[in-house]
Amino acid sequence: MFYDYISYLEEKGMAQNTIISYKGDLNVFFNETNIKADDYVTAADIRKWIHEMLNPTDLKPLATSSINRRLNSLRSFYSWATKNKRLQHNPMQDIQDLKSADEDSEKIMWLTEDEFEELLNKLRKKPVKSRGVDPEEKYRRDRAIIYLFTYAGLRVHELSNLKLMDIDLDLKRVRIVGKGKKIRTIPISDTLLVEIQDWLTFRADRAKKKPHVDQSPYVFYSQRSPKFTVRGIQTMIEGYSLQNKKLTPHMFRHTFCKWMLKATNNDIEKVRRLAGHSNIATTSRYLKDSYRDLAEAVDAMPKF
Repeated sequence: MFYDYISYLEEKGMAQNTIISYKGDLNVFFNETNIKADDYVTAADIRKWIHEMLNPTDLKPLATSSINRRLNSLRSFYSWATKNKRLQHNPMQDIQDLKSADEDSEKIMWLTEDEFEELLNKLRKKPVKSRGVDPEEKYRRDRAIIYLFTYAGLRVHELSNLKLMDIDLDLKRVRIVGKGKKIRTIPISDTLLVEIQDWLTFRADRAKKKPHVDQSPYVFYSQRSPKFTVRGIQTMIEGYSLQNKKLTPHMFRHTFCKWMLKATNNDIEKVRRLAGHSNIATTSRYLKDSYRDLAEAVDAMPKF
């Protein structure tokens, strides 16, 4: 099948140097992964290969442009193979090119453990200024949301759309419908379990008194609506901003990824699956240490 593809490129009139490049990239992939051209390949196989190119054991990491060139060669090959019914599945369908540092301008900001503790203290003490708002109800709801963001890594729209049926307390897991309607299941830690149980118990009590809560299929509601909207959640989170850090819902997702990498000893594939990243390069951004991480590492050196 490999040589049929090369013949196809030649018949297509592609430049000889381009054909040599495609052929070389494919041979590298097949040799390094021990995969044959007609083998069944999954996106996980591709992502594992990308990770190995980004984190070689005895060589310098491959340049982003070189990795993207190889991915483009694979994309062309598997597209041809599936269109010509040589293979049933295209493993490159969900694989995107890596972003270079210049292309990825988003600054990743997360909360340190001290900042998270400061936030919890602020959450307990912040007065409710809106009329008709039950301070205890707002505190319990906001606290549960912040814990779900931090300990499950949800996107803001995922949390807004989270339904009661998505949470399984017996099996300790939460079902998330993410980007592109992709579904992932996240284990609920003991820490998060306590917070969810507390909120759901309180919510059930409120449902007896508020019709819009009783009729709502969603985990979180607002004062007058059965669903807490994305904008409402964003505004709520911003209201708890710390003195030197403006808070956003996505900052908690960054915190989840950063803390999970530390907890798993930088197991990037586990964190990718939990966060629902389609591209492992997105997850790899969190490997960059903060200045505080570096300072703690220096302080941990032997003292003589």
